[in-house]
Amino acid sequence: MTGVGGASPGPAPTPVEVRGRGPSGWVALGLFAAALVALVGLSLVGQSGGRPGSQAAVATPTATPTATSSPTAPPAPPPGTPPPRVAVAVGPVPTCPPGSTPDTPGPVAQARPPFSPWASAFDRRAGRVVLVAPITPDDGPGVATWTFDVCTNTWTRMHPNREPPTLWARLVYDVDSDVTLLVSSRSVWAYDLRANTWTEKGAATTASLQAYDPVSGFVVAGRPGPTTLVNYDVETDTWTPIHQANAPEEHGVIAYDASVDGVVAYNGYNAGHETWLLDIRTGNWSKSQVVAPHVLDWLTFPAIAYDEAAKRTVIGGNVRLAAYDATADRWETVEFPDPDAWHGVSIVYDPVNDRLVVLPDSWESWSDGTSAGVVAIDLVTREWTVLLEPGLGQSTPP
Repeated sequence: MTGVGGASPGPAPTPVEVRGRGPSGWVALGLFAAALVALVGLSLVGQSGGRPGSQAAVATPTATPTATSSPTAPPAPPPGTPPPRVAVAVGPVPTCPPGSTPDTPGPVAQARPPFSPWASAFDRRAGRVVLVAPITPDDGPGVATWTFDVCTNTWTRMHPNREPPTLWARLVYDVDSDVTLLVSSRSVWAYDLRANTWTEKGAATTASLQAYDPVSGFVVAGRPGPTTLVNYDVETDTWTPIHQANAPEEHGVIAYDASVDGVVAYNGYNAGHETWLLDIRTGNWSKSQVVAPHVLDWLTFPAIAYDEAAKRTVIGGNVRLAAYDATADRWETVEFPDPDAWHGVSIVYDPVNDRLVVLPDSWESWSDGTSAGVVAIDLVTREWTVLLEPGLGQSTPP
């Protein structure tokens, strides 16, 4: 026989010896029998309740209902409360081959781009920076595709089958599709580094691709200015508007921040150095309670990248770098080792060596042919490493 709640009862109780004589002894025995019957009745209740369709009818006392409090949703956090920290894997992490010396500067006499604009991205499967730079004036108009190997600190001009016709566009590496994307001449272009080919996709609905979302596998697109963002799927060459609420009038430059699974937007123009955070899963924007640091000396587009090791979104300008911790709503400034040598930067995160690669814009290179070097910074240790000393910018090896 199964007991209450489905448990098997122990051995039957031993009958109690009735020591009294007369009616009192029989009364005690009767009470014991009644208790035993009640125990059997409760057992039947447990069985009938646990088996559908049971026909056992057991009389039970009517219980008085007790008041229970219904669950309530937790109160909404106060405005400006930083989001909780999460851990989102951005993509594969390549490694340098054995014997590599990523901390040793590359050969100074190597061929290199004449200057490094902000059109750069990191190919995580190849372990290289992909950069689109203008061809030197002597080589005629157009652009050239370059890669920078962070294990040997060397530039390589790729000479693909064809190249985008214009330069001023941001590059975004699509991890899911293993291609580097940009918008050029109102079309999306996809670069396959392994095949060394550029492919022109369909027409673009925006002038700039902004950030890769590793959760959805889409690229977030939208030009700096009025906040209109869309998702781009390179596999199907389709665009999908992103629902937004409480959006800022301008969003500036943006980056995906894996520490909060959201988009950090920096607006250093008309809005006065504002920082905004977009919950990309709900479409809700929230404004930071702190003023972003000053990183630019004149009106230009700042560079932006997410540092996975430091868990910071980093803004790069021609004055300094600034790192934003979205989970604490806090900015930190990072000064250049030689401020007088910098004229704007392009920054990409190097997951191979857990640091940011800083590619300066040397606008004076057009006059004297000198291209600035390449440096890296470990935001965790604040240690700078020279990857390539300044030298002559060349489109082809000497």
